[in-house]
Amino acid sequence: MKLTGIAVCCFLLLAASTTQAQVKLKEKPERKAYKYTLTFNGGVSYVLGSANGEGRDFSSWYNPAGGNIFNSSTFGMQEGYGVSVTGRMIVSKNKKFRLTGSLGFNHFYNSEDNGLNRTRWNIFNLEAGVEYNFSPRQRESLFLAFGLDYNLMFGAWQSDITYPDNSVSNIYTWFKPASRLGISGGAGMQIALTRKSDLVIGIKGVWVNIFPKNNYYSNEVFHSYINDSGSSNGIELPGKKDIIYLQVTTGITIPVGIK
Repeated sequence: MKLTGIAVCCFLLLAASTTQAQVKLKEKPERKAYKYTLTFNGGVSYVLGSANGEGRDFSSWYNPAGGNIFNSSTFGMQEGYGVSVTGRMIVSKNKKFRLTGSLGFNHFYNSEDNGLNRTRWNIFNLEAGVEYNFSPRQRESLFLAFGLDYNLMFGAWQSDITYPDNSVSNIYTWFKPASRLGISGGAGMQIALTRKSDLVIGIKGVWVNIFPKNNYYSNEVFHSYINDSGSSNGIELPGKKDIIYLQVTTGITIPVGIK
């Protein structure tokens, strides 16, 4: 009888613990880590460093031997917004390492004096990167990301110009497209929304124009090169201009393939 009673008690304890474990699994089950996913993001940005400036900072001069030279110490950039789509592919057995590819667009607009002094910059970027997800099967997971970027940027600057005779004119200068290589790095969190979709919240820093930097003359009226190098092609400027911005993003991730 004692053995029967002990066996019954053990069975009841085992049944209770199994039931409790099943309840816990139902409350917080592991997620499927899909091999291929797509993330659609939107974000807001703020420019740091030497590219940050006011709409009144425009500066250029004319060299008879060469042409127009944009020589402002800033790009007059401040706030901006962007959109992107990122594809991910799991490349490790533990599902934590992923290769990423991203296509994005960022727009920076700064306006002062009722639009008389304003800048508008557009940056298209193509990125290849890697990502580490600390707990890819959990409903909430943190990740770190790093990428190498190809950036195509162009823009325009409207500003008041004072001539040698002290007359003032409001002009609009277009900047020719420039290709630059850069890097990005950031962190974020994935939060489960449904069985197959996640909310993604992240923050990242982007350095747009690491290489190459250069300066050029322009022979076209009201057109200029971005001239982000301190010294290039015989043109000496006060210093180089680095486009660095901090971006906060949010988006939705969905699977596009098998587990």
